[in-house]
Amino acid sequence: MSKHMANIEIYGNCVDDLDVSPFESVDMLHRRSKIDLVAHELTYEERMKLLSYDMQLIKNAKLMYNHITEIYDFTLSDEPLRQWWWHMDKIVNGEIAFNLCPVVVSHRNVDE
Repeated sequence: MSKHMANIEIYGNCVDDLDVSPFESVDMLHRRSKIDLVAHELTYEERMKLLSYDMQLIKNAKLMYNHITEIYDFTLSDEPLRQWWWHMDKIVNGEIAFNLCPVVVSHRNVDE
């Protein structure tokens, strides 16, 4: 297992774990930011796994928001909106919405 996949798996194990302390959940957000820094190095498999875990976190946004706000005020986040995981308040209140957009990675002829 690659170093990136190991970090992605650790992140994935935390996205809906409300049995840990809120401090550990904030650590999950820091881990997600570290993964974001190396996003350009991720393989297709790693990107798909990360997307799956991100979708799970988004699905559980309200629960995770309530859990983390015991110790962290999302309204004070100065992280870029691109790092949406630091803006759970905006996800919960509908200011940030998500959709799936395809990205063309090959310019092959469609007749091939």
